[in-house]
Amino acid sequence: MDLLESTLIIGGMFVLRLGVPVAITLLIGYGLRRLDAKWQAEAQARLEAEQAVRQKQVEPELEFYQVIDPPCWVQKNCPEILQAKCPAVQDRNIPCWMAWFRAEGTIPDRCYGCKLFSHRQAEKYILN
Repeated sequence: MDLLESTLIIGGMFVLRLGVPVAITLLIGYGLRRLDAKWQAEAQARLEAEQAVRQKQVEPELEFYQVIDPPCWVQKNCPEILQAKCPAVQDRNIPCWMAWFRAEGTIPDRCYGCKLFSHRQAEKYILN
């Protein structure tokens, strides 16, 4: 009986020595995995909220942009081939620089020196 009891005690201590750290490690891993999933869900929700705000962001009042100047393609004497590809020609209700911004996401460098761009105080409406 002493041999059986000694064997059980040694076996129990072995399980205790290895089993408890393994169980604790598994519990910590499970907790970290849940925490990571929570953080990822929060980051995704924040990203979606930022995108929704960007999409719903109100354009500057376009009443300010009543076209009183001759359009840029007239001022620059652009050929008809270029006018066919130009977003400013396709959307004539907004300034040319804003049409380029909507189409490409950036304002071309040539617009910064243009009097139509500076005349209309464009720097207030460039989205960061």
